[in-house]
Amino acid sequence: MHFKNILVPYDESDHALSALHTALALAGPYPEARVHVITVIPAGALPGPTLMGEGIGTAYALSNPASYEELMDSVVGRVRAEVDEAVRRSLDDARCQVVTDAIISASPVEGIAEYVERQGIDLVVMGRRGLGALRGMLGSVSFGVLRSVEVPVLTVK
Repeated sequence: MHFKNILVPYDESDHALSALHTALALAGPYPEARVHVITVIPAGALPGPTLMGEGIGTAYALSNPASYEELMDSVVGRVRAEVDEAVRRSLDDARCQVVTDAIISASPVEGIAEYVERQGIDLVVMGRRGLGALRGMLGSVSFGVLRSVEVPVLTVK
């Protein structure tokens, strides 16, 4: 198998789900293959540590860094659980290893590019269009990833 470390950026869109199925079809029969399924949480979408807001369903004001870190861990954990459930529903009889994660980054493109480099990814399989605004033939995130990584990128409808 040529691609043994595949990344699927997942945002709950239909295109991302298709990308997940495609990656599992490519790697599924190979126990030595690994499919990483990640969701990137844009840092700008999260509440700040000392601001009042309703970003998590309740007003808060945190001045204790440990409390803020616990809050962010909770958000990441909740998103990771959602990714785990999507993967569980999609696995069928795949024998490959599956790693799920949720990461916080300045932008989805930056988070994906950093993950590719850090994890030694050799193929990115992603939806052409996600849940964000559409720009032309490709979504802005898939277009940005194509320009930002040094590995092949397979876009899926």
